[in-house]
Amino acid sequence: MSKEIVFNVGTQQTRIAIVEDGKLAELYIENAEHKRTIGNLCLGKIRKVMPSIQAAFVDIGQEQDAFLHFSDLSDNLPYLLDFLGLEKPRVEAIDVPRGKKDWDKRPSDLLNRGQTILVQITKEPISNKGSRISTDISLAGRFLVLVPLQNYVAVSNKITDDEERRRLESLAGSLVPDGVGVIVRTVARDRDAKSLDKDMKLLMERWRRVEEQLKEKPSPPALVHKDVDMASSIVRDEFSAAYDRILVDHEGLYNSIQSYVKAVAPQLVDRVELHDGDQPVFEAAGIQHGADRAFKDRVELPSGGYLFIEKTEAMHVVDVNSGRSGKGKSQAENSLDVNLEAARVIARQIRLRDLGGIIVVDFIDLRGEADKKKVYEELKKGFEEDRAVTKVLPMSDFGLVEITRQRLRPSITTTFSSANGASSEDEVEAADPKKLRKAERKIQRLEKKVEQREREVERLKEENGTPDEDVAALRQKVQSLRDELETARAEHETTDERETMDEQADARPGSEESSADPPEGAVPKVLVKEIEQWIAEHSDQHRAVTLRVHPFVAAFLRRPVPTHPTRWFMEHLVRVHLEADAEVPPHTFQVAQSPSGELLPESP
Repeated sequence: MSKEIVFNVGTQQTRIAIVEDGKLAELYIENAEHKRTIGNLCLGKIRKVMPSIQAAFVDIGQEQDAFLHFSDLSDNLPYLLDFLGLEKPRVEAIDVPRGKKDWDKRPSDLLNRGQTILVQITKEPISNKGSRISTDISLAGRFLVLVPLQNYVAVSNKITDDEERRRLESLAGSLVPDGVGVIVRTVARDRDAKSLDKDMKLLMERWRRVEEQLKEKPSPPALVHKDVDMASSIVRDEFSAAYDRILVDHEGLYNSIQSYVKAVAPQLVDRVELHDGDQPVFEAAGIQHGADRAFKDRVELPSGGYLFIEKTEAMHVVDVNSGRSGKGKSQAENSLDVNLEAARVIARQIRLRDLGGIIVVDFIDLRGEADKKKVYEELKKGFEEDRAVTKVLPMSDFGLVEITRQRLRPSITTTFSSANGASSEDEVEAADPKKLRKAERKIQRLEKKVEQREREVERLKEENGTPDEDVAALRQKVQSLRDELETARAEHETTDERETMDEQADARPGSEESSADPPEGAVPKVLVKEIEQWIAEHSDQHRAVTLRVHPFVAAFLRRPVPTHPTRWFMEHLVRVHLEADAEVPPHTFQVAQSPSGELLPESP
């Protein structure tokens, strides 16, 4: 099977696609409002302990309290609580015995309301439910997973060769420091001591930073460790020799991925490619149609049949219809053929849309048990490459197949309304994806032309003997291209109409914000320059921030097309989430962590 990973960095979001045999298998979309939070470590405060449902609710700084089920409490919970109670938290200071759980207290006796606890996010918030969290803390690297306050060495079950398992266990055991355990990942197969040692040192550096934050005794809720973003996690966890290439359409991200691959798998670095053609990378890879199709309720089958995929409050439901298929076949033959074809497409669509929870498929009725088993086996086969834990039950007498699939985050079709990353909340106002892609393409081409012309101007200025009129002519061309670029940007409508209406409503007489003094001067241009200078200086440390400004300044920053946050992302590759705050003076700004909202130490 040929496999590749495709990255598309747009002005508003990053899209990541996993392609198998030329077909889109998985799609991920990340923007400033929907950042990956799985793996983050948070210092939380227990709000409620409810033995009746075997769970506790913990405030970790999100809108809803996070859910901590007692089954997600780690075996080392008493040692974790002792660790948090230290004046200077260090894992070496806690003596963790080998073996399994050695305490017999009830969880409700160890957890108390108002207690501070260190947790890790294992599932992102879905609908009106908060994140799911665990006290089983771990930090994932390329080859190893560091497990603080544990005392064991484990090897991935996917490594089946006994001799290799013993080698890796012995190697990892010689590298692991006191106070931590380690799990050897599948990709560590055949790796030498140097590779594993380097990964271990990087993981210990990360954990030391966590300890340093805990030493400051931050008030909960507090984010003490942010895991890598979606793009980095896909490369870290997925990319291996099984993949033919990584295709990236952004030079900065391409250089970052290439540097990482060169460090951990230098033999694969030539598989990282930069896409610099005029055609958008999803179209060049032949997957744009598949991405658009993922956001449609109706999915056509090659034979003429079709599927309907719908979401209810409790589950997702898939209905299989024969449509125009079946010419020249008996009813039994046609029903079996359509069901087999539908089983393959359903497995792909569930992975692609990242549907989780309970899924019920209503196949066309089949009479023979042998035919039902064929459809069941075909559906199971479709999930063999799925990384999410999936269980499929045999077809019932009513032609229904029940599926449960591990849900770590909301489905992309729930979060977004189209493959271009438009929010599902703004579905009515969402622009046509094709027009947006065409406008983005035009902007990218013009920006390249402007850069090329400017380089030519600089070259001519440096060359002795170049007539002034030649330089002046080129400068005229540059200005002409800049004008054309501004026109193209104006056509690329990215302003959120709903936000504008909300701002207008908030600014009406009688509203809280309208009572604030307006900023002095017509336009806060000086402030915009100061903000951009701050972003440029800190772009290496922060890829996403929350910018708090006065409501009038926020309205000004959203006014141009593209907006100022969009321009900053295009220029500095930093996603800026804009937040209007009437308490911020008009001529100042604040920068906070995204998504925790905690002010950064380097904020003005």
